[in-house]
Amino acid sequence: MTELTNQRVYLSASLVAIPLFVLWSWRQRRLNIEAAEMAQTPTKTVVIIGASWAGIPVAHGLLKDVPNAKVVLVNPSEDFYFNIASPRLSTKPNDIPREKYIYPIAPLFDKHANAKKNFEFVLGKATSIDLQSKNVIVQDVNSGSTKTLAYDYVVIASGSTSNATTGTDSLQVPFKESGTTKLEAELKAAQEAIKSAKSIIVGGAGAVGVEFAGEAAEAYPSTQVTLLTNSDNVLTGLREPTRQKAAKLLKQKGVKILTDKTVTSASRDAAGKWNVVTADGQTLTADIYVSTTGVLPNNEFIPASLLNKDGWVEVDSHFVSKADPSVYAVGDITQYSARLVSRISGQVSVLLSNLKADITGKGKRGTYKDDSSLIVVMPIGKSTGTGQLGSFTPPGFMVSFIKGKDYFTGSGKKFIAG
Repeated sequence: MTELTNQRVYLSASLVAIPLFVLWSWRQRRLNIEAAEMAQTPTKTVVIIGASWAGIPVAHGLLKDVPNAKVVLVNPSEDFYFNIASPRLSTKPNDIPREKYIYPIAPLFDKHANAKKNFEFVLGKATSIDLQSKNVIVQDVNSGSTKTLAYDYVVIASGSTSNATTGTDSLQVPFKESGTTKLEAELKAAQEAIKSAKSIIVGGAGAVGVEFAGEAAEAYPSTQVTLLTNSDNVLTGLREPTRQKAAKLLKQKGVKILTDKTVTSASRDAAGKWNVVTADGQTLTADIYVSTTGVLPNNEFIPASLLNKDGWVEVDSHFVSKADPSVYAVGDITQYSARLVSRISGQVSVLLSNLKADITGKGKRGTYKDDSSLIVVMPIGKSTGTGQLGSFTPPGFMVSFIKGKDYFTGSGKKFIAG
């Protein structure tokens, strides 16, 4: 009898304990979920100005590693332009399909689980930064209306432009993102002008000038392509074997190289011809003139207090503005002169470590050391080219394999996919 009574007691206790345990487990799970959600709730806002080679990786890095940051990415175009391929895109319109060099920006961030809560893409052009109130003023590219974006930190990644990209004293050729919604129309107009030209003058024999001249000469062998350099040979600053090889390959394709020619002015006459005046008093005439010299900062919206005398954002080795600790800058817009895509990943890595430390109060701060070694490969047409990999000049077949076949567009999206 006693044993039966004990069994009934144990059974009654179990019937009470099991629901209580289930309720306790559910409540603990709920508390854990709420704690996780609170940890994911943004407490700081980072506004990134510019969605190209630097701005997009910064946004990816914050969404991945800084869950309490709200990321607002501002850009005047809804698409990313793979401008590395611009020398070929402008000269050989049918070589590379559109989807290989233009990608919608916003969908790149769908992969992040916290994107719906923590990410916002703003289609607009930054017109000013109010450092005192910590606001970025953005103008809608379609309606012209403005909106104010408050920030705790702002990352300036607006990059640079060029005379050809803006069409200043040059045929407009978008070697860089033009900062407008008319990129495809600009590219098509350039393609048509280049195709119809019987003579082309290219001003500037740096990497872009050499690539463009080689691509144009290969695409249109009956067109006279003349390349102007202000030194004794092309590719000033690179190793002599690289320079000599580039000149040889260009001449093999029919490119005429004029040395010691500094362009002082270029303009179109009433007949539509381009007249290019050089410092030695010579006037050269061609159907089109394409400038590949000069790099100009996209700084119209940036307060003067953040800029150096040449118009670049002055940052320290942490990519923090020397004038305002809530301002970061990275990529082409900074004072670092080696404005190459190959340098940006290292810069972004340092910036992210420091911005994360500022937001969370944890983690090691990074320091950037500007690497003086140069890695550049330049196709001169599809099958050959030259370059400089440290102290090594790669053979033409290697340049063709690495970059010449498609200018990296075959795997282009991986560069910005995050």
